[in-house]
Amino acid sequence: MSSPGSRLEAKGFFGSLFDFGFTSFITLKFLKLIYTVLVVLILIGGVVFLIAGLTQGGGSAVASIILVPIVTLVYLIFARIYMEIIALFFRIGENTSLMAAALTGQPGPGSAPAYGYPAGPGGPPAPPYGPADPGVPPPSYGYGPGTSGGAEPTTPYGYQPPNPGS
Repeated sequence: MSSPGSRLEAKGFFGSLFDFGFTSFITLKFLKLIYTVLVVLILIGGVVFLIAGLTQGGGSAVASIILVPIVTLVYLIFARIYMEIIALFFRIGENTSLMAAALTGQPGPGSAPAYGYPAGPGGPPAPPYGPADPGVPPPSYGYGPGTSGGAEPTTPYGYQPPNPGS
């Protein structure tokens, strides 16, 4: 299943198919079909081995009744894991390209910025994070220098509220 902002949808099926630079992928589109074919082949193989074991009779029949379903289930699990790993690699690639586009300020393939403030109409893009003024230090919410020996919490931008007792 591809996400709404995926490169496949942005380029189209045939555009992705004949993309010799491999900037868009069709693998996720066919992953469902490949998994379906694998499941059908594994189940057919399980039935064939079960019938072959039952026709032998005796201990082979008992062993096939016990072992064939277990082995078939293990093969189904491994096929599913393998397909999920393939999908994971492609989704990691898509998400990495979206994050890189967001960090560089370039628009991603059919996506909105993942975080930050929306840019105004006709204006420059807003910074993806942090203060609007690059000369202002980032906020500090922990314990650190600037407080009395690092024992008191600091507030954003080093602001200390007035102490009403002094």
